[in-house]
Amino acid sequence: MNGHGDAQLPRLRQLRGWVSQSEEEKDVEVTAAEVRKLVDYETDGSPITSVYLNTDGARYPRPADYEARLEGLLRDVRGTASGLDHAAREAVAADAERIRRWVREDFDRAGVKGLALFAHDGDIFDSVQVGVPFRNLARVNSTAYVVPLQALLGRSHRIGLVIIERDKARIFRYLLGHAQEYLGLASDVHGQHSQGGWSQARFSRGIEHDTLHHMKDTAEVLRKAHEDEAFDALVLAGPQAEVAEFEKLLHPYLQKVVRSSRVSLPVDVTVEQARDTFTSVEQELVSSRRRELLARLEAAKGQAEKAARGIRHVVEAVNAKRVDTLFVVEGAGNPGWRSVSGALALHKSEAEAYGGLVEPVDDLVDECIEAAVRMGAHIELFRDSSRLDGHPVVALLRF
Repeated sequence: MNGHGDAQLPRLRQLRGWVSQSEEEKDVEVTAAEVRKLVDYETDGSPITSVYLNTDGARYPRPADYEARLEGLLRDVRGTASGLDHAAREAVAADAERIRRWVREDFDRAGVKGLALFAHDGDIFDSVQVGVPFRNLARVNSTAYVVPLQALLGRSHRIGLVIIERDKARIFRYLLGHAQEYLGLASDVHGQHSQGGWSQARFSRGIEHDTLHHMKDTAEVLRKAHEDEAFDALVLAGPQAEVAEFEKLLHPYLQKVVRSSRVSLPVDVTVEQARDTFTSVEQELVSSRRRELLARLEAAKGQAEKAARGIRHVVEAVNAKRVDTLFVVEGAGNPGWRSVSGALALHKSEAEAYGGLVEPVDDLVDECIEAAVRMGAHIELFRDSSRLDGHPVVALLRF
């Protein structure tokens, strides 16, 4: 439950509490810090197997449907490992078997549309379950493959929805495809009556007083929810007069994230109906952020100190730890080299210039993404290079 007891809210009757995990929804957190932990996961030298599986019931109605797709991914994993030494092949085979068994025997799909599993030496050391689908893919590498998680972070926003009426309120939260009711409240605001004179005036003042306290208490619940897990955006719904009055009572840092556009939703709206509002707001937030970042990129044209364009210049910026935002075309890849110092390069001779031994890397773009994640950079993934002037990778620089 959320911890707001009746002792704290004497004028309110709590109708519903938010349960972080239920049969319908699973509480899921994917943060930049968690992704960095995955990238930094240390092994004894044996590879890590990363599998992303689309488990959306709309596409795969039966468990057997996504399990069949999983089998294909695991065959790819074993094929990738065929070129490794015996110990590594055995480790990857053990990973594949453990993943296959876990999905078939232990996975509960309820509310989950995207599943990511990370295994090493036959053990699953981390997993991600979200309410949005992943693209089916598998990788075997020295580190966990986190590009799909970076794409997810790019669209991840905590969004709140409040439906406010003079005697009732409902608060919803949304993150990564999961919409949940946080709390439902009902107050003791009295109904209208037809008696006139002084009695009517006193009664009306009493109603206004009760309504004000109802709204103040709802605003306080919302403030505490925001303190626990800050909202990136807040949507207000309800009768126009009540919404306008309620917004004035919000804490200033909540007022800053209130969406200017109002939505029309009845107080008895279902979670599924609320989800439609959330996904629309989420897309608006993603589009707004991208417009801002692309405008910064456009303004940095011709200024090498502010932006790097193309794989060579981006690699140089990664080596200098100067990447603030990395723009990448999904699926873009380029082989390269890494020196013993960790520096990346397009060619072997360039890597050797850093001194010491060098080794080939299958995908320099993926290496750049992982390095950018470690330095705390923001990652933006695009389907094609049209908005990046034809480059597969571009970066806005810090310093």
